[in-house]
Amino acid sequence: MSIIDFSTLNSRKEAKAQQAEAYPYDTYFPESVSFIGEPWTTLAKHIGRIEQGSVINFWTFGRYAMHDLISHICRQIGPCNVTACTWAITEKAVTQILNRKKDGLIKEFRLWIDPRVKVRNPVPLQMCRANFDVCIAPVHAKVAVIWNDQWRISVSGSLNFTTNPQPERGVIQAIDHVFFSDKKILDEQFDTAAER
Repeated sequence: MSIIDFSTLNSRKEAKAQQAEAYPYDTYFPESVSFIGEPWTTLAKHIGRIEQGSVINFWTFGRYAMHDLISHICRQIGPCNVTACTWAITEKAVTQILNRKKDGLIKEFRLWIDPRVKVRNPVPLQMCRANFDVCIAPVHAKVAVIWNDQWRISVSGSLNFTTNPQPERGVIQAIDHVFFSDKKILDEQFDTAAER
């Protein structure tokens, strides 16, 4: 008699059938990535599918962060570029961004981050600097612009690139003038920043 009942274990195919929702670009992720459980279930339920011209207001209730949201959007719109600003970032967030780059879903990633990161999060900052364009200048805004040939999306709110168990609030806007306004400010910062 076996201690483990192997008949109850799901195959990879059955597990994929259990995921909250399948998106067009899930195939870009390696086989080892499963979209079951958190944060994927919550993102599929609370955010769902993004449509052109849509505005999606949300609360995280501590279940996901900006890097999770970016991955959720990449699953839907495909390979894209991302420019973001944040006050804080963790190793987990940087690793997830690097995985999306490796998967081919993020083509280019740029990050504007507050100088206090040098004291608060020096290891993630080193990881960022080694792998993508980083601008270090005072900022408390949390914004990400995500785009490709078909999509222009702006995400803003209180979400950092950290896992915070407390509720955060945000808005996703697939509206061109919002995207271009946010992108202009981010681009100007990269054009003028003294420290990289």
